[in-house]
Amino acid sequence: MAGARFLDPSSIPLKRQSGGNVWATLVPIIQGAIVVGLLAVVGLFFVPVLQTAKGYRDDLAKLNTQIAARQEEQAQLKLETEHLKNDPAYVEHIARDQLNMGKPGETIIRFDRYQAVPSAQSATRTVPVDDGN
Repeated sequence: MAGARFLDPSSIPLKRQSGGNVWATLVPIIQGAIVVGLLAVVGLFFVPVLQTAKGYRDDLAKLNTQIAARQEEQAQLKLETEHLKNDPAYVEHIARDQLNMGKPGETIIRFDRYQAVPSAQSATRTVPVDDGN
């Protein structure tokens, strides 16, 4: 008859009685803490990878900016080259302004660049006044 009692569903308690077991409450909490801890450790392994990836993205953005600047410079140089090949007025302008050249019989007058005058504060001195006593 002992076997019949084992298979009887009425012998299985359906609810935990009040004042239950402390371990039954702590085990799921500890399991959750272990899972969170493992996820944190795995996350710490990915922090350097994420920082490296961010550094690569920053470098890529900087290089793209440099590429755009060099392409703009290249376009300007191509335009200037075309002007030098095809525009005699531009060639004359460059020769006069940058190379200080002139046509035969012309006199070239060149002015030096403006130089700042020393400030008035350092150039003036105060002279003591004699009151006659």
